[in-house]
Amino acid sequence: MDPLGLLLEIVALAVYPGGLFLALLTWVTYRGAGLAPGPALDARGLAAIAAATVAAAMAPMPGTPAASLPPPGGAIANLVAAVLLIFVAGALVAPHPWSTRRRGLLALSAIALFPLGLVATSLSITAISGSTAAADVAARVLAAVGVLIALPLVVKPQVATGHRVANGIVIAATLELVFSLLIPPALQWPAGPLAVAATVAAVGVYALLLRGGRAATQREHLSLVALAGMCSVAASVVALIASRP
Repeated sequence: MDPLGLLLEIVALAVYPGGLFLALLTWVTYRGAGLAPGPALDARGLAAIAAATVAAAMAPMPGTPAASLPPPGGAIANLVAAVLLIFVAGALVAPHPWSTRRRGLLALSAIALFPLGLVATSLSITAISGSTAAADVAARVLAAVGVLIALPLVVKPQVATGHRVANGIVIAATLELVFSLLIPPALQWPAGPLAVAATVAAVGVYALLLRGGRAATQREHLSLVALAGMCSVAASVVALIASRP
């Protein structure tokens, strides 16, 4: 890679959409959700932070430096790679033991996200988020809703023994990746900055919902589990239908 490409990669990891931007989203999440200080970070927490940061840097947010890298149209932000990184990060910070409900939600979330690549020309997140067909948009919205509901049930950020900083970063990175699936990749001024501001605001609203729904997520309330599962299954079905010639 040429020096300019390397510099843009560093900016994507260290500043935007990873790095400093992820730190802002983490702070919004931490404050909004009312996460209390947890124990000192260990190797698992640091590994989770590293994986989440790389995944966030792959989110094709408006104005991302990766859009300037080759091939034409920007570097490929692979959906499978980003989702796997998020899943690894979430598994590292999630409390043990794992219940059957949490395992099921994790599997259903994966089943909902991976078929989204079938509705686009590739597994590039940019190509997926740029698809405008009604069925494609519906599949992305359903998958996003399923993940957003399942996330606190699986990660449980308010558990007293959890690494709150790592939890906050993993949640913020997941939100950034999920919201990037819903944002058209080619937004220009002023729509691009407005979409970024809307993403920050959406993270803040989600964090407040985490605070308000703490008891339900701690108990793994059956209604939340069922709703997340139904949205994930529906997203998979719609994506499979939309991919048929």
